[in-house]
Amino acid sequence: KRLKEVEGLGYRKISYILYEKGYRSVRTNSILKNNFIYSIYHKGKIREKRINRDFKNIVKDIMIYETR
Repeated sequence: KRLKEVEGLGYRKISYILYEKGYRSVRTNSILKNNFIYSIYHKGKIREKRINRDFKNIVKDIMIYETR
């Protein structure tokens, strides 16, 4: 996220940087290509929006009954 948003790098350059640092795919141990980097970034943004969303609390028509 930092490489994309702060440093302004493209997905291909991010892929090269991660390859040089030795990062690999978890399942297949393959090189993280630019389309994988895009997918990871995009899904991360969706997850971040879902976690940080706000809800409006509305309480209506509360009734209290006495039971015996």
